[in-house]
Amino acid sequence: MFLGQFSHTIDAKGRLTIPVRFREAFAAGAFITQGFERNLMVYTTESFDRLARRANTLTTTNPEARAVRRLLFGGASDVSLDGVGRILIPPFLREFAQLEDEVVIVGAGEYFEIWSRTAWAQELQALTNADTNTNRFSAFDLS
Repeated sequence: MFLGQFSHTIDAKGRLTIPVRFREAFAAGAFITQGFERNLMVYTTESFDRLARRANTLTTTNPEARAVRRLLFGGASDVSLDGVGRILIPPFLREFAQLEDEVVIVGAGEYFEIWSRTAWAQELQALTNADTNTNRFSAFDLS
């Protein structure tokens, strides 16, 4: 399970060091894809395979289903750790998420997210609104 927040930097070649506690989950590889808020989502191979199986059940005759498949698969790339624990984020994904030097890695349970520092600061501000969070949590039964 991916938990916590970590500040890291991306080098000029697009390599990002993955937190040590996340690396074991990468033993069988991983997939990186576009997120929903101009961020990136990184899944283990097992988690991405489950997501892909569900997405592949969507009918190709439905335009919204085709759009979901394009977003999920067209915006994805497989990644693996190099010898020092880094992944290479493809240029098209760095551009999508507006990643430059400083990024924030955010654990999200089954996957983790990669945010530009600026975008994460804005998201974090929204996430710390008490009234909004009361509404968010009441909409889901987490008991």
